Amino acid sequence: AIFYYAGHGYEHSGRNYMVPIDAPQPYAPENCISVQRILQKMQQQQTALNLILLDTCRKWYNPECALSQVQPLEPWGNTVYGYATSEDAEAYELQDGAFSSGIFMKYLKKHILQEKKVTHMLDDVLEDIGRDPLVTGKQVMEIKHTLKEARSLTDPI
Repeated sequence: AIFYYAGHGYEHSGRNYMVPIDAPQPYAPENCISVQRILQKMQQQQTALNLILLDTCRKWYNPECALSQVQPLEPWGNTVYGYATSEDAEAYELQDGAFSSGIFMKYLKKHILQEKKVTHMLDDVLEDIGRDPLVTGKQVMEIKHTLKEARSLTDPI
């Protein structure tokens, strides 16, 4: 299962949140969608691989907010997180007329169909972002995983 989200987001105490376009400011967990809740739904399907790709900022601006209540995740394994940027940092976008996409997406599109372990594919994305002069010193992709088997996005279903 693959979950991809591009838009406003943040990380607070290790939990990631997606911010709806109509969420009141300042953001609060009760007005946002917890990525951990999405992963719980994915785990319930007992998939062989759960890939979460977050093309969002991870900077937190509201220190007075409490965390949302989320059930602990199962120790499922075979979960991979690809974050567009590192903790407490912003993710940058490219504008091309009316079209815009994140730097992360630019390089993800280049590598996503590679026939290699998903973490190795994401390593290639990370390396390309690291060489991009537009974000050098500003944005560094982060990969976290509990991959216990060599899973690829090109594996037969």
